[in-house]
Amino acid sequence: MKIVFISTIAFILGTFALLAQYTYTTSEPSWVYIGEAKRLINDGENGKAMNILQSVIKIEKNNADAHYTLANIYYTEADSKTDMGSLASYKLAVYHYNKTIANAQAITVPANEIDAYFKLLSIYDITLNEDKFLETEKDIQNLVANNSDIKTKGRIYFRLGSHYNNYANYNKAIDNYKLAYNNKYRQKIALFRISLIYRKKRDYVKEKQTLLLADGYNFDYQEPSNVEVEYSIKKRLEQLDNVLIPQKFY
Repeated sequence: MKIVFISTIAFILGTFALLAQYTYTTSEPSWVYIGEAKRLINDGENGKAMNILQSVIKIEKNNADAHYTLANIYYTEADSKTDMGSLASYKLAVYHYNKTIANAQAITVPANEIDAYFKLLSIYDITLNEDKFLETEKDIQNLVANNSDIKTKGRIYFRLGSHYNNYANYNKAIDNYKLAYNNKYRQKIALFRISLIYRKKRDYVKEKQTLLLADGYNFDYQEPSNVEVEYSIKKRLEQLDNVLIPQKFY
C-alpha cells in the first residue's frame, strides 16, 4: 500500500512538472515560449504547442504571434478530422486569424498578417461561406491599396495573382502578377507564372515575350524549385524559337 501511495504521489508531481513546463509565466518573454511552441509543432507535438500558446494568450490576450501560430495549428489539423471536427477546427482558426489581423501592428513578421488574410480566404472557400469569402477578398484589396511599402504591396499582389490563378480567373491573375512585377517582387517568378497563363490561353506571342523578359532576371530567393523554373524557361524558349514577336513587351 505504501509503495502504491508513493507511486501515485510521484505520478501527480510528474504531471504538475510536465504542465508547468508548457505553461507561460512572465519570468521569460513571450517570444521564448512561442519559439518553443514552434519547435514542438515541427516535432509533431501539436497538443503541447497548443498548451503553451493558450497559456500565452491567457496572459497576453492580444499577442498576434501567439494567435497566428495557434490558428495555423487549427488550420492544418482541420483536414485530418471528420466533417464536424474539421468545421470546429476551422472556426477556431478563423477566430485566431482574425485576432492576428486585429493586432497586426504588434506582429513580429509582417508577412504573417498577409498570410492570415489568405488563410481566411481559403477557409471560407472550403466551408462555402461566399459572403465572407468576398468580404475577405475585398479586405485584401483594401490592404494592398492602403499599404505604402513597395515590397509588401508586391507580396500581396503576388499572392492575389496565385489566388486568381487557382480560380481560373486568368485576366485578374495576370494583372496582379504584373503589379507584383512592377513592385519589384519576385519578378522572375511573376513573369514565369504569367507565361504559363498565356500558354494555357494559347497566346504564344505573349508567352514568348514574357519568357524572354523573365530570362533576363535573377531569382530573389534561393529555392529548390529555381532550377526547375530556369530549365523550363530555357526549354520553352527553344520550343517557341519560330514564334515572331515585336521588339518590346513591358
